[in-house]
Amino acid sequence: MRAHTVILGAGATIAAIPNGDRHGRKSSVMNGLIEKLNIQDVLRGVHLSTTSDNLEDIYSELCSRPEYKEACQELERRLYDYFSSLELPDEPTVYDFLVLSLTDKDAIATFNWDPLLVQAYTRCHYYTSNLPRILCLHGNVDVGFCPKHYEYGKIGTRCFQCNDVLTPTSLLYPVANKDYDNDEFIRRTWNTVEYCIKNSYMLTIFGYSAPTSDAKAVSLLKKAWGDKDSRQFEEVSVIDVIDEDSMLDKWKDFIYSHHYRYTNDFFSSYLGMLPRRSCEATFARLMGGIWLDGDSGFKKGMTWYDIQTLLAELLEEEAETPKGQNYPVHYVPHRK
Repeated sequence: MRAHTVILGAGATIAAIPNGDRHGRKSSVMNGLIEKLNIQDVLRGVHLSTTSDNLEDIYSELCSRPEYKEACQELERRLYDYFSSLELPDEPTVYDFLVLSLTDKDAIATFNWDPLLVQAYTRCHYYTSNLPRILCLHGNVDVGFCPKHYEYGKIGTRCFQCNDVLTPTSLLYPVANKDYDNDEFIRRTWNTVEYCIKNSYMLTIFGYSAPTSDAKAVSLLKKAWGDKDSRQFEEVSVIDVIDEDSMLDKWKDFIYSHHYRYTNDFFSSYLGMLPRRSCEATFARLMGGIWLDGDSGFKKGMTWYDIQTLLAELLEEEAETPKGQNYPVHYVPHRK
């Protein structure tokens, strides 16, 4: 079975820590971010032409004015330090459910700088090593990179080939015209996500607003997915808080006809309802007319024990499936 690729934006991190992280710290979208993170003092004495409170507009102007070079560098440092400080709460979050809803044929590509997805990935290894790859499209405060051997992993770990400590990845800060080719880590990440999307049966877009300033990124994603008319048998899923008509207008170049599912929360998405079998189960339903039990997946408020109990049979099926063969559909009612 082909892959399921998930694209994450800031809305996904907000959904993961709606009440704040372990210490009550919150994340935010670009609008009002400087005020919400309480780092307004960085701009004290700075006189900007823009009246926008969007970080991208503010940062772009700072970068374009040499007299504000120090303010720009301080803003970068403060953003890096703030996002580095975020920690997952002890209880399961949407990011934990997301990581455990996919397997090693799948991928999660995130635009977010924060470390929460990587933290979720790390603690989900307690349950299984059959997990998706994580791709950080704008860099990440918790990801390191070996420039000699192009290995990447959690910051502070070592390259498997040379044993050097992985170098922190650079963050792609929010200028209007982003360069996805100059930084080796980011360039290779985009090459990988292009391959993943091109070879995916399902594409989920979670909390990513596709702002006009990200036109190049959306264009790269569209190039990877290809002409929607050639995706007649694939399925697109969108998880967002906007209304459905706005969603359809935003992602119209990705969705063929009615081949999509839209939801405002993770738990009623394909990933939440059909964890670890989203592609297999969806293909069986659409192409085989097989009735599915969509009520047997993850539920909001589940404990770690609940998750472990739900995963037990799925992980056993995976262990018993010969390499190269599809996993059992699993979510067929009254299956033996």
